[in-house]
Amino acid sequence: MNHLGGHTLSQQSESSGNDNQDSDDELSAAVEAVDESEISRDEDTPFVLTRTRKVLVVVGTILLVLPIVVYLAIGWQIYVTLATAEPGYGDQTGHSPANFNVTWDVHKEMDMSSYFMENYSEITIQSRTEGIELSGWWVPAEENVPQPAPTVIIQHGLRSSKATYQVLMSAGMLHRNGFNTVMIDLRDHGMSTIEDNRVSIGTKEYIDVMSLVDWLIENKSIPENKIGMLGNSMGAGTAAIAFGQDTRIQAIVLDSGYLDLEIIVEEELARENYPTWLSKGTLFSAWLFGGEALLEPSPTSAFEEAGQRPIYIIHGRTDGRVDVHHSEDMVELAEELNVNATAWFLEDTGHVEAKLLFPQEYEQRIVSFFNSALEN
Repeated sequence: MNHLGGHTLSQQSESSGNDNQDSDDELSAAVEAVDESEISRDEDTPFVLTRTRKVLVVVGTILLVLPIVVYLAIGWQIYVTLATAEPGYGDQTGHSPANFNVTWDVHKEMDMSSYFMENYSEITIQSRTEGIELSGWWVPAEENVPQPAPTVIIQHGLRSSKATYQVLMSAGMLHRNGFNTVMIDLRDHGMSTIEDNRVSIGTKEYIDVMSLVDWLIENKSIPENKIGMLGNSMGAGTAAIAFGQDTRIQAIVLDSGYLDLEIIVEEELARENYPTWLSKGTLFSAWLFGGEALLEPSPTSAFEEAGQRPIYIIHGRTDGRVDVHHSEDMVELAEELNVNATAWFLEDTGHVEAKLLFPQEYEQRIVSFFNSALEN
């Protein structure tokens, strides 16, 4: 009995031991499973985080870059719109030194016949920029005027041409007072070569003026001390830049011109109802996409490099196209640099309007100025 009892207890003990062993094995397996699961999750987590970081970096970059791209794209579109040239003669078609009229409605009845110049020739000049040909008119002084006569370049403004009354009237004033006069269409204007059909507010066009000076010296034997220039509006800005870069030009008249290129761009944006904070984007886009450095060289160089060469400044105080402050700033800069500059400001006078409202005084002033500056 005891034996049987003992045997039974022994079997129970063995069975219990086996059960415990099985439980331990199951527990170990469960722990391992949990550990593996944890390990698996730990291994997946860096992958998930890395992918998230990448997405965040991409999204962040897009959010950072997109406004810049949009800003530059808008700037480029504004530049293309505002800088587009209008070659040809437009409402000046049919004009020549021998026959022209005022196309501005306010003054269209004004008689221009006393300024007609019958003896002129058409000229073509090769610009220093390869591939650019410049269309021009050469008007020699009357035969009774001793040669070499003083010679004045007359320069047109933005989207205009040598055929505008603004150029031809000034030329006629000087011509009948014993001057040779010459006028050209700047690149992308009039009948000159279309380079890219965009204007550069004088920063490339001044090269055309210097090319004309080359032509005067080489083809007409005009001495350097006999060369002056009168510019209207953008033609004044171009004249100022050329004057600063080329000391062969002895004197300049700046009619309704501008001094600071960055400011004139801002003012042009405002005039066309664009926010002025787009100006830097417009300028940078012009350089980045169009290769146009629109701030250099600057009209300020005319004053910085003038030396003893004289400058005459003319501006109407009610100019709605180029604000009069530009010419006031010229006077201030001239005083600061001790430049030989004279200024004539006119009340109730608009853009390049002085010669129309006060033709006799305008003529007397520019003739006296150039006679004095180019007499030697």
